[in-house]
Amino acid sequence: MMDSDIILPQQVLGEILDHAAQSWPMECCGLLISDAGLPPVATSDNGPGRVISRIVVAQNVASDPAMTFEIDPGLLLRTHRAVRDAGEDIIGCYHSHPDGRILPSRTDLARAEQPGFYWLIVGSQANDTRDWALYQRVPLHHDPAIARSFRRCEYKLV
Repeated sequence: MMDSDIILPQQVLGEILDHAAQSWPMECCGLLISDAGLPPVATSDNGPGRVISRIVVAQNVASDPAMTFEIDPGLLLRTHRAVRDAGEDIIGCYHSHPDGRILPSRTDLARAEQPGFYWLIVGSQANDTRDWALYQRVPLHHDPAIARSFRRCEYKLV
């Protein structure tokens, strides 16, 4: 099992899919939160995974929210402080692609600065937000000699 295994409660996924549906035709965005104090949970016989315990819904403040997303910087700063104080971690972000595609875009890759950060992408359309995928930014450590990319992650819905 890879380091990228995630446990995703169906309730949390439902909140993300609802946010994407309500935001269409604009991109939605938010943060994926995990409890730093909890030990990793076994997702299979091969190893542990991180639990996405909740999300923080963010306003998309991008200049063109139909084409890209930008999480409100004030909310991002407040969330960093709040999760630190609560013993949690921001382990990733989520956003939607209103054209229905779930592959990371070139813009996503260009903005994926943090090694190991998770990206959940929802392919939203006018009447459908069921298609989604989870990726992790690799390499998992900062190494300017290695080109950054995304790796599709394994997950377990609970």
